[in-house]
Amino acid sequence: MNDKLSRRTFLRSGLAITATNLLASPLNLNAAVCPPVVEKTMAKFKPDYIITEMKKNVVLAWGAPNTPLAEYIPGENRSMEHVLYIDGEVGPGTFYSECLWFFPQSMVSPKATKAAADMMEKLKPGVKIGPQPHMHPFDELFTFFGSNFDDPSDLCGEMEFFLEDQPVTFDKSCMVYIPAGMKHCPLNMKRMDKPLFHFSMGFTSTYAHSVLGDKSGKYAGEKNIRKYFVFGDKAGRKTPAFRKNIPGAFITRITHLDSEVVKGSSFHAETSWIWPEERSGLKGKDVSFVDKHTHPFPEIIAFFGTDFGDIHKLHGEVELWVEGKQYKISKSFVAIIPEGVEHGPLKVRNVQKPIFHYNVGHAGMYS
Repeated sequence: MNDKLSRRTFLRSGLAITATNLLASPLNLNAAVCPPVVEKTMAKFKPDYIITEMKKNVVLAWGAPNTPLAEYIPGENRSMEHVLYIDGEVGPGTFYSECLWFFPQSMVSPKATKAAADMMEKLKPGVKIGPQPHMHPFDELFTFFGSNFDDPSDLCGEMEFFLEDQPVTFDKSCMVYIPAGMKHCPLNMKRMDKPLFHFSMGFTSTYAHSVLGDKSGKYAGEKNIRKYFVFGDKAGRKTPAFRKNIPGAFITRITHLDSEVVKGSSFHAETSWIWPEERSGLKGKDVSFVDKHTHPFPEIIAFFGTDFGDIHKLHGEVELWVEGKQYKISKSFVAIIPEGVEHGPLKVRNVQKPIFHYNVGHAGMYS
C-alpha cells in the first residue's frame, strides 16, 4: 500500500483511521465548541485514578455517528483498538486522553473487516468518516510509535499529517505538539507494516473541536511547521535527584518534549520502551524508577503491554506508591497524579514482553 488510500478504502479493508486524534467523547460533530474545563487539583488521590479499564459506550467524534464503540474482543483485532479512553466522566479531575493500537491488515480479523464494510454500506449519503481539518481550544499532544523492537525509532509505516494545510510526511516514531487554535488533519496512512501505538491527550475534561474545512487556523502562515514534531530524545537533559539511574539494558528512551525542545510547549513528555528479562538480563530483579516526590503540576504515568492477542495484559508488574499506599498493577494502565500529591517509589519487575512507557506533565519543564 504505497499510495495514499481513501477513508472508504481504509474502512473496507479493515484499516479504519477514524481519527487523527482518534478522538471522542459523546460529541456531535456539528456541536458548538465548549470552553475547556481544566481541573488541575484534586483533594485526595483515589485508586480510581489508576485506570485499567476502557470507558464504556464511547462515541468517537470521527467515527460512525451516534454509534458507541464496540467492546474489545481479545483475538479479534480491528484496525484500531482502544486500550483506554479517559475524560472528565471517568472520575473527578480526570482529563481527556486516548490510548490505542493500530493494526495492519494482516492482523485484522475477517470478522472485523466485514463489520467495517457493513458499517460503510449503512452510512447515509454525505456522512464523512475520519477526522476533518479542525482545531481545539486546548493544547494537544499527539503521538505515534512503531513496534520494531530492534529499532524503536522506526514507525513501521509512513504517514502524512497536515498542520495548517501543510503536509509533513514521516516514518519515525514521534510526538507532535499542537497548540490551541492550530488547524490539523487530515492524516493519511500511506503504509503500515507492524502495529503502531498511539496516544493523544489534552489537559481538559471534555474533548471539543471546531471543524474548519477550507478556513485557516490561528497558526496559518507558520513557515517551519515541522518544528512541532519531535523524533528523538533530548541531548544533555538533566534529571532531579529523586529519579533513578535505570540500566540501559532495561530501557530505551525514544522521544522527549519540553518547552526547550518545542518553544512554548505546555507539556513535558517522555517516552520509552522497557525490555523483557530475557533481553535485559535482569531476571528476578526490581528496577526502580523514582523515589517518593511531588510535582507542582498534574502528571500522567502510563505503561502499556504488547500482547497483541490481548492488549490489556501488561506481562509485567508495576509497583507504584501514592500517598504512602502501595499499588501493584499487572494490566496496561494510566495513573493520574494530581499536583502536590506525593508518589513513589515506582518499581517495575517480571517483564516478559516489551512495555511502552510514558509520563506527561502539564508543565513546560519537568521539576
